[in-house]
Amino acid sequence: MAAIPALMLGFCLTLPASARPLERELPPKQAACWERDYDAAHLKAHPGQRVASIRLVHLPDAAPPEPGGSYVQFYINLRRRNAATGYDYQLGGFCRPNGKGLRCQPEWEAGSWRIDAGPGGTLDVRNDGIVANPNPYDAEEIADKAVKIPSKPDDMLWRLSPAKGPCELQ
Repeated sequence: MAAIPALMLGFCLTLPASARPLERELPPKQAACWERDYDAAHLKAHPGQRVASIRLVHLPDAAPPEPGGSYVQFYINLRRRNAATGYDYQLGGFCRPNGKGLRCQPEWEAGSWRIDAGPGGTLDVRNDGIVANPNPYDAEEIADKAVKIPSKPDDMLWRLSPAKGPCELQ
């Protein structure tokens, strides 16, 4: 009878550990960048959308709060500026596994978001109402000139593709 529990223990120890959600898209030991610049036609069709361009930078060197976590930094342009001039706002946060995706939030009260795999090799970022600070802003708190980006009416989902250029901070 003692052989059966030992056999079961051996079987359990040989099972592969489950991978962190989105490990391929946001590798634990490599920076990864995802972005989207919305064209005029998209923005015209979504008049309530405030975000004109967005870049997600995954920073594996930032220590996550728990094993399997991740850190991401957003860089955001609102409709009033040209993306070629740089990003207007930023927000970073820690992400924790949540189902097949990641649930993310900053260390201060600035909203939250979710990252899931999207169709065709994209990432879907679901905004649950965030507050972004002017870029650059180093303090870990909400700045005086921060902007609220509610999910409704048209900033609920941002579908991002792998960045075309180098993965660097903006």
